[in-house]
Amino acid sequence: MSNVGKLALIAGLVAVASLMLINMMIAERREASGRLSLDEQRLVLQLARARLRQITMGDSAPEIIEEKLPSALKRDAACFVTLTKNGILRGCILDSFSPHEPLYKNVLRNVELAATSDPRFPPVRPSEVDDITIEISVLDRPRPLAFSGPDDLISKLVPGQDGVILTTRYGKSTYLPQVWEDLPDPVQFMSSLCQKQGAPGDCWRTDPTIEIEIYHVFHFSE
Repeated sequence: MSNVGKLALIAGLVAVASLMLINMMIAERREASGRLSLDEQRLVLQLARARLRQITMGDSAPEIIEEKLPSALKRDAACFVTLTKNGILRGCILDSFSPHEPLYKNVLRNVELAATSDPRFPPVRPSEVDDITIEISVLDRPRPLAFSGPDDLISKLVPGQDGVILTTRYGKSTYLPQVWEDLPDPVQFMSSLCQKQGAPGDCWRTDPTIEIEIYHVFHFSE
């Protein structure tokens, strides 16, 4: 092989190696942010749908060979599973804000809980399954939000981006970032979040002991 040919071969190998490295870096960053590719989204939604049919209609359990699953579905992650029926909430559950099992297992767990154990709704009936849409929200780790008072709190919230966890002496409640679509005003958002846990609507203003955490999600649906 001539020197020119050798140089061309080396240049080609370097280009291929560089492309592989770039793709690996993109995949690592995507996984770190909780984002899934379209194929990964479709796969985990199919598993969730199969699980929903199993627990409501008695279908066979979804066949899962963990070794063949994408690595993004096997990393520990926490997720909300939201069920809507014809656009109306039918169940929404998160078992833990702390990642404690692979994402696909947490999805299966929370599909079952959303369909059977949301105290706001009766269990999903077999006749409803075909009208149910599944949405999955993969969370990052919640982090405390420091604020000096109610006005400062309102100024620091980012509508449409921040999921909010409110802890008061009455309990704990949370709203996903998607809830901003229905409650775009931060004052109404916080008042509703208080009422969700049975607290007075103005407790976020009047109780100096409240704690706020925020988180972000990557969400997708059928």
